[in-house]
Amino acid sequence: MPSAPVSPYEASRLAAVRKARLLGTPAEERFDKITRLARQMFRVPMACLDIVGEKLAWLKSVQGFDGLEGLRKDSYCHHTVLNEDICLIHDARVDARVWDSTFADNWVFYAGAPVHFEGERIGVLCIGDNIPREFTPEQLSALQDLAELAEREFQVIALSAAQIALAASNEELEMKARIDFLTHVWNRGAILELAAAEQTSAAATSVLMLDVDRFKEVNDTFGHQAGDEVLRVVASRIRACVRHQDAVGRYGGEEFMVVLPRASIETTFQVGERICRAISTASIPFEERLISVTCSIGCAVSSATSPDEVNALVARADRALYKAKSFGRNRVEA
Repeated sequence: MPSAPVSPYEASRLAAVRKARLLGTPAEERFDKITRLARQMFRVPMACLDIVGEKLAWLKSVQGFDGLEGLRKDSYCHHTVLNEDICLIHDARVDARVWDSTFADNWVFYAGAPVHFEGERIGVLCIGDNIPREFTPEQLSALQDLAELAEREFQVIALSAAQIALAASNEELEMKARIDFLTHVWNRGAILELAAAEQTSAAATSVLMLDVDRFKEVNDTFGHQAGDEVLRVVASRIRACVRHQDAVGRYGGEEFMVVLPRASIETTFQVGERICRAISTASIPFEERLISVTCSIGCAVSSATSPDEVNALVARADRALYKAKSFGRNRVEA
């Protein structure tokens, strides 16, 4: 694929990317709302929000396909950040810019609107389809409106200082090592690091340990692809229930961990109950079938006056989780 030229203002653009502090960070509900809306509005199978770094196109929010990042030089978004106009590719298979891209057979149609931070084009809100499409002026205007919503969110530093520092601690090409590929939340190593960091800085740090109930039955009944979809949706619903500063991680298998800085046990319990309801209330669609799942949650809190080691705090939350399991599942215990 022919490489897109680099803007003569690339240095100032990359400075804005670094200042926005979004590269290498996990998915967030505030951006997922926008990409979900884009997918629904334009009736396309795919939508995402990319942050375009020096070497990577970091997928901050993704709907309809798997991925965390791609090389910038292979990305359609590399072309988009060069100009203020929306970049349109009606049929990637015959477009001279991208026809030999590895994405051309899947992202046949592409529309990407630049997203700005402090006047610089640091990212792209884009939609895609696996068939050629046309795009009306009204649709162009609607996509631009959604891009402006994303820009407003860029102005808010929502993640905790510990999460931002952890994301920034990696070189750009190594950023995905901190994120779980399937669910786009922190992986086990990262969430434990965050718990330790919050322990030293917060007045009280709480932990939720969550396990999807009878997950093996989901895999056995519907298949492992269905199990993967359940985990993706569960992660998304957890993100929608926690505060911006809380950290969500996949602890392993069907188990998730949430770190809540400066949260009392009462607040932590309420968050756990909210997550429980969100997961159990709505079935998960998969290939024209509906999968009903519940979860069990254990919570524990460590105060600044009597801090636990992280392993001890997690162990206490884990004991509460197994208490929830033994009391019938689909509940929270502390």
